[in-house]
Amino acid sequence: MSNTAPGLGPRPRLAAAAGLLYPDLHDDWPLLRAALAAAGVDAVTAVWSDPGVDWSAFDLVLASGTWGNIHHVDEFLAWADGLAASGVAVRNSPATLRWNIDKHYLLDLERAGVPTVPTRWVEPGTADADVASAAFPEGEVVVKPSVSGGGYRTARYEAHEHPAARAHVAELIASGRTAMVQPYESRVDVEGETGLIYIGGTFSHAVHKGPMIRRGAGPLEHLLDNLVITPAPPTTAQLQVAGRALATAEELLGPTSYARVDMVETWGGGPALLELELLDPVLFFPHHPEGAVTLARELAGLLETR
Repeated sequence: MSNTAPGLGPRPRLAAAAGLLYPDLHDDWPLLRAALAAAGVDAVTAVWSDPGVDWSAFDLVLASGTWGNIHHVDEFLAWADGLAASGVAVRNSPATLRWNIDKHYLLDLERAGVPTVPTRWVEPGTADADVASAAFPEGEVVVKPSVSGGGYRTARYEAHEHPAARAHVAELIASGRTAMVQPYESRVDVEGETGLIYIGGTFSHAVHKGPMIRRGAGPLEHLLDNLVITPAPPTTAQLQVAGRALATAEELLGPTSYARVDMVETWGGGPALLELELLDPVLFFPHHPEGAVTLARELAGLLETR
């Protein structure tokens, strides 16, 4: 399973699981690959849905780049469970990936007292009349599916566009997806979002994300073209909310190797959590290269204990 260099012990092998459309992952990968090599780990990428990959040849599979899984949820979860059943270690754990792929996990965090953006959930099978009469937040709203990534089918609607928002909801539930309706926190237009990155359960670094959901654009396949990132120090309140969210998830599911906590500031006061990304988040290592070193050491430590 491992390579052995002359005079040295065996070097563990790691596969960074990627998506079919992004087989070379993203800007995080070159930094992480170099850091893993320095930590004594041979690392390559492999597409998670490729039936030709021999996953048993690896000592650890890193599942943080498996984009496209939102369109093949059952297959993705079966892949992760199958790796674990065959004795291949997966991080984050298959149980964590399963919990995090659907944003219903926000309900668990809300019940634990984590401040979250208020959400109305509209489940598949809801009658058209109920969608038409459902109470929406006043003012601008955001509509998106509960299984989503990169802004997939996410759109923003002003108050006079609520009929279009309801049509978006109806489209999502007709396709078998749960729709989420949230008030649009307008402070995002001025202040953007904050993403806090944690490695091995410990805060590593944070970034500022400019506003991504533009008025009048309607639901798109992704919002990544609108992504503008700069480094940013988090506030004490943001660290408290992010820490509570991650601690809640780890109490439910066990330790994590990587996490990104996205939040916004609300007019009501204080930060509110948008998403806790434990499945396939970009960790923005080019803005904080030390984070790649920290993750490499975390993963190398896991390999040492196997």
